[in-house]
Amino acid sequence: MVHSNCHTHTVFCDGKNTPEEMVRAAAEKGFACLGFSFHCPMTPDAVWTIRPKKIGDYTAEIRRLQQVYADRIEILHGVELDRDYCGVDPDSFDYTIASVHQLTKGDEHFDVDDTAETLRTCCERFYGGDWCALAADYYDRLSRFVIDVQPTVVGHYDLIEKFNEHGALFDSLDPRYLTVAKAHIDRILAHCPDVLFEVNTGAMYRCGKAQPYPAAPLLRYLREAGAKVIVTSDSHNTDSLDFAFATALAAIRAAGFTEVYELRRQNGKAVARPTAV
Repeated sequence: MVHSNCHTHTVFCDGKNTPEEMVRAAAEKGFACLGFSFHCPMTPDAVWTIRPKKIGDYTAEIRRLQQVYADRIEILHGVELDRDYCGVDPDSFDYTIASVHQLTKGDEHFDVDDTAETLRTCCERFYGGDWCALAADYYDRLSRFVIDVQPTVVGHYDLIEKFNEHGALFDSLDPRYLTVAKAHIDRILAHCPDVLFEVNTGAMYRCGKAQPYPAAPLLRYLREAGAKVIVTSDSHNTDSLDFAFATALAAIRAAGFTEVYELRRQNGKAVARPTAV
């Protein structure tokens, strides 16, 4: 079983609990390690990110918790970067998650994981209702960003499927869509062969999705392409820290993986260690 989570949000951005409440809950669940990954500031500003003036307080609190709970649980100080991030130095963190949450054209921007209606509006306004065009733009933005920042983890690779349960928005088995999504996996791995793709259960907890990100066809392709995976819950409260990890591991096994990775501190940085599944 997996005994860690590196994708964790708190009240410093859009989470519901304090860092210490998250640490205590993780320790009670038997976690060996908990990594914090606040949403960093962005340009233009987004309401779900940390306020720049709070970054110092956040870092100080994580460092305090590392000392207070050193004998109970390992704590990592990470960050979730977005394509238009600002105000942070990625090298100052134990690890980084690279994600794309928005699509932009000029002065307009839409959060792809806000609501289904927001994403429909984005598709109509930016792409003339062509979901494959939206997907191509999203995956291009994500792969370019990953290559640029060389993160530890790729966040929720197919986030645009958050509201697409049972094909509610588009056909995720359309060969055109899968060709684009797979091509950008190849693109990322060509430049970042050791990056970890997260198998993320966050939308299962918050939206009732049946399976984690990435969807099964893309998870199988990640295995075929030789990618490495890590299980995360994208947790925003104490109840969801290890939500549906068993389901995620079953999906990983079904895709043909024989191991997953977990992050641990080594020489001042987080390193990926394999665990058999």
